[in-house]
Amino acid sequence: PLGPRPAEASGGGGQRVFGGVAGDMPATPELLARVEALPPATEAVGVRMADAAAGDPAFSLRRLLGGVRALLALGLLLVVLDAGTGLALPALVRHGVDAGVSRAAGAVLVMTSAVALAVVLTAWAVQVSQGRVSGRLGERLLFTLRVKTFAQLQRLGLDYYERELSGRIMTRMTTDVDALSTFLQTGLTTAVVGMLSFVGVGVALVVLNARLALVVLPMVPVGVLVTVVFRAKASAAYVESRERVAAVNAALQENLAGIRVVQAFRREGRNIADFRALAERYRVSRLRAQRLIALYFPFMEFCSELAAALVLGVGAGLVASGSLTTGGLIAYLLYLGLFFSPIQQLSQVFDGYQQAKVGLRRLSDLLRTPASTPARPGPVPVGRLSGEIEFVGVRFRYAGAERPALDGVNLRVAAGETVALVGETGAGKSTVVKLAARFYDATGGVVRIDGTDVTRLDLAGYRHRLGVVPQEPFLFAGTVRDTIAYARPDAADAEVRAAARAVGAHEMIMRLPGGYLHRIGENGRGLSAGQRQLLALARAELADPDILLLDEATASLDLATEAAVTEATDRVARRRTTLVVAHRLTTAARADRVVVMAAGRIVEQGSHAQLIGAQGRYARMWAEYSGAGASAGQPL
Repeated sequence: PLGPRPAEASGGGGQRVFGGVAGDMPATPELLARVEALPPATEAVGVRMADAAAGDPAFSLRRLLGGVRALLALGLLLVVLDAGTGLALPALVRHGVDAGVSRAAGAVLVMTSAVALAVVLTAWAVQVSQGRVSGRLGERLLFTLRVKTFAQLQRLGLDYYERELSGRIMTRMTTDVDALSTFLQTGLTTAVVGMLSFVGVGVALVVLNARLALVVLPMVPVGVLVTVVFRAKASAAYVESRERVAAVNAALQENLAGIRVVQAFRREGRNIADFRALAERYRVSRLRAQRLIALYFPFMEFCSELAAALVLGVGAGLVASGSLTTGGLIAYLLYLGLFFSPIQQLSQVFDGYQQAKVGLRRLSDLLRTPASTPARPGPVPVGRLSGEIEFVGVRFRYAGAERPALDGVNLRVAAGETVALVGETGAGKSTVVKLAARFYDATGGVVRIDGTDVTRLDLAGYRHRLGVVPQEPFLFAGTVRDTIAYARPDAADAEVRAAARAVGAHEMIMRLPGGYLHRIGENGRGLSAGQRQLLALARAELADPDILLLDEATASLDLATEAAVTEATDRVARRRTTLVVAHRLTTAARADRVVVMAAGRIVEQGSHAQLIGAQGRYARMWAEYSGAGASAGQPL
């Protein structure tokens, strides 16, 4: 298996962290051994993958909980039982004192104690069941949320990733999902038990002694008012802190991804200072929330102690006058503790509640974000394509851009033809390829594939017939064999080797330690640029695409490696419709047709010889390139 072993599943130092918001526990060898000794969790997740992965533009907490109604109902029943057992004990104490202790009735005391023991054992069993049910509920919701979030991130178009920092995206996938799941798994049960106990005890206080209730209940409006003010201010503080922790995560991810550039330009000190400033802003926002907590909860504790003191003073007078029994006063004080204890319980889960609330809002925003390349109802199924591509009056403008990237492009690529796109940076070459791959949809005009509007084609089926090789290919961590078979995970080893041989990569692979089983790091760490390109071309060859989209694969290679990759590219492009963004004009010269672009328009097109003879823009570009190549000693 390619995944980490359990002891390595977390981040640093081979330690695994257990726990949630309230306190983390490093995984000691003894703890890991005890975890390994537990029986395996073989229970089915109980979630249909198709439902979890489906788009959910109307996502809400109610819809999310709709998939676990049975567990919720069982959990609610256990919550009611838990609250009921808590309410029963003070009443038993009252009966034991008044009917047993005061009257020296041993049999009553024994019976009352036996009933109390039964209540305690019932409460223990209920809490054990509650833990199992809430754990099952929380993990199922966590699984669903993660699948939903990942599936949505797979659906969203490139425009979303161009405007969102990857660190912020990771925060939604990790921190926000975990915060919501932790609260639903543990905090929600505590909060519901606390609310039920608060209401039940309030009723019991009035029924038990109305005169003492008049001492306690006036404090309730004060507590409610303070709570409303606290909630309004704390909510804003938590929203701010969540946004700032997202900025911290984004900075961390960006610096890790660009660590070579950081070290090359000696930016370590400056980046540490910038990161410290972001971390300081997060710390300040968290302290603001903690100050509110430090004011609110001690005040509520003060109200609780004040109410107990008043009840004790007034209750003692009632006992002396004979209008209240000693057991009744003791029970009242016990109930009074239960009346304010839910507030203390809520103090333990409030932090988690606020984080879950912000996390839910951010997850909702993500899941409700429409894809920029949505599937139309009743899409046209895609089989083998002949590969004809046609742009008819295509216009496209990137979000926030002042000028269009494409402005009225008309282009027809015949099946099996290789067309090179040349032009200065920003001319629109890569945009043509992106629209052909339907990474974006045209804002005007139409892109047709084999005569059919590309937006009407089944997107997954269409992409399956494409081969895309970018200038800087991304290779996922794993073995060389897995890297080539990424587009066809079910491919046989013989097919993988055949694809590698077809592009001339087999000899290079066999020189690696382990050959096809050689493990490479994320994005091909440990491989040269040429080796990465050859593996990317083998990956495209194995996919057996009908349309090949290339962003010049040799632009950053040395001459020897360029020759090998160029030969491999020609092999992959053979027999297929090919669009290639040509940064080097030697690549364009080998194409069937050259399309010259400027300012989002096509200004010239024809074969290399035709364009040289026309003495236009391409001829001038070739003359400049030829002169630069000759002076640098590069073969043309």
